[in-house]
Amino acid sequence: MGDRRMVSRKIVESARFLKMPATSQNLYFHLVVNADDDGIVEAYSVLALTKANEDDLRVLVSKQFVYMLNEDLVAYIEDWLEMNYLRADRKKDSRYKPLLLQLRPDVKLIEAKERSDTKGGKKKCQHVDSPRTAQPNLIQSNLTESNLTEDKSINLSINQETNSGIDGVTDIENYKRIIAENIELNILYEMAKRQDEYEVSMVTEIYETICDMVTIPRDKVDIKQTEYPWSVVKSQFLKLKRVHVANILNRIVDADLKIKNMASYLISSLYTESISGTILEQAELYDDYLKYLRGNPYSV
Repeated sequence: MGDRRMVSRKIVESARFLKMPATSQNLYFHLVVNADDDGIVEAYSVLALTKANEDDLRVLVSKQFVYMLNEDLVAYIEDWLEMNYLRADRKKDSRYKPLLLQLRPDVKLIEAKERSDTKGGKKKCQHVDSPRTAQPNLIQSNLTESNLTEDKSINLSINQETNSGIDGVTDIENYKRIIAENIELNILYEMAKRQDEYEVSMVTEIYETICDMVTIPRDKVDIKQTEYPWSVVKSQFLKLKRVHVANILNRIVDADLKIKNMASYLISSLYTESISGTILEQAELYDDYLKYLRGNPYSV
C-alpha cells in the first residue's frame, strides 16, 4: 500500500461535501489517506486515531461518500478511482476485496498485475511508492476472520438494519424518494423557478434538511432548547407535505427576518409544521408585509 493519496477538488468542493459538519469533512480526508489500494479502510482505527465519533461516520455514509462493509466499521471510499487510479503492476489487492465484491459486485476495481520491473525474477529498479520509514498500517493488520467477528467492542452496524438506524444506501435512497413524493418536490421546484434561483436553492435546502433528519440516526434532536427523541422527530418529518414546505417558503424569503442559523430554523419550523399544520397560525410577524410584497406564490 502506498503512503501517498490524492483527493479530488470536484468532490471535496461540492455542495454535498461542504454542507457536512467540519468534523465529518476532516474524517473523510483521514479515511482517504489511510485507505488501501482498493479504497478500503478500517474506519474504527481512523476514528481512534483522529478522536472523531461515529456520528461523523454516519454522516459520510448517509451522504454516500463511504460504504460500510461490516460491523467492524470496515469502509469503502466511494469515488475512489476518480481520486486514486494506480498502475495495475503497482497495485496490491486489499484483504477485504472479496468482501467488497460480495456486497458490491458491480464495483469497479483495478486488477493487480505482475510488476513490469520484476519480470524474469530480477528487480530492475526500486518501487518509487515504497515507504521510506516504518509506517503504521491500519488496513493490513494481523486481524483474523475470528477476531473480526468476535470483537464485541464494536457492535454498531451502519449499513445493516438496527432498531433505530437506517438500512444502508438503498434505504436512504428510498427515504429520499418518499420525501420527494410527499412534498411534491417537482411542483415546488416549478413554483420556485417562477421567482428566482435563490428560491430554487431554498427548496433544495429544505428538501436536504428533511432528508438529513430522516436518514442520519442520532440520540436526540434539540428544537428550540427542547430535546426530542430522534425517532419521534423522524416520524414527524415523514408526515410533511407540500403545504407545510410552502408555508415555510412563504416566510423565509424575506431578508428582514435576519435568520442567523438557517439549518436550526428549518428544523424547528419543519417540526412545528408537522405538528400544527401551519406556521402562519403561530407567528403573525411580517405576514402582512410579505403578502403585500409577494402574495402567496406557494399557495396550494
